[in-house]
Amino acid sequence: MNTEQFIKLTEAYGADIKRWPEDYQKQASQVIALKLPEINLALEQARLLDTIFSSHEIMPTERKLFEDIVASAPKEKNESLWKRLKINRWIGLSSLIGTSIAGALAGAFFVSIWTAGILPENADGTGSIAQYVDVGQEWS
Repeated sequence: MNTEQFIKLTEAYGADIKRWPEDYQKQASQVIALKLPEINLALEQARLLDTIFSSHEIMPTERKLFEDIVASAPKEKNESLWKRLKINRWIGLSSLIGTSIAGALAGAFFVSIWTAGILPENADGTGSIAQYVDVGQEWS
């Protein structure tokens, strides 16, 4: 571990090496044993910050503050069932689906009626439509 890594770890975890991850504790104690001035300065600053953090006490909140926060919260609006379920969207979607299905059924019905009269089945039962197809010019 070099001094830059030690300083970054000191800034992250504080001056007490016991609070550091176990992987770094042994290396940190070896770096501290070198007694380099920048290491001592980093530890001193981290101890000062640790002292400030440990001296801070969280004061209990007052009941009035809690009531003010709850009173300022947005109130639930009493919306109608129509708006809550967003029925307008469902009506639009269902009408699109219904129209699509009706169009498909009408098209299938029209095609079946139209082709039933035009394409009669031949006597052999194959239903060949070659007699109705115009092949154009004869090449033989």
